[in-house]
Amino acid sequence: MMKRNTRIQAVLIAFAVLFIMLSSALYIAVEADHDCTGQDCPICEQIHVCENNLKNVSLAVCTVAFAAELQYILCRKISDCTDFVQSHTLVTFKVKLSN
Repeated sequence: MMKRNTRIQAVLIAFAVLFIMLSSALYIAVEADHDCTGQDCPICEQIHVCENNLKNVSLAVCTVAFAAELQYILCRKISDCTDFVQSHTLVTFKVKLSN
């Protein structure tokens, strides 16, 4: 049950990030050629906020993707190295323990 809740939370977070990115990009596209009132234009300020949202979210997504790839590569290399390591146990030496 806990694994299902975690999966649902991950999907909801992914949809939230996608919604933020799409709505920010759409707002910038729609308001790109607005009639600017000059300094302290509220639409220009909102466009600036949307641009910051896109930069921050894309940086976070790239960081998570890099961390996941690094973890995958390291785990793959470690498992490849452990295949060559010989473990010396009584079973590998075929020692019979009898009284």
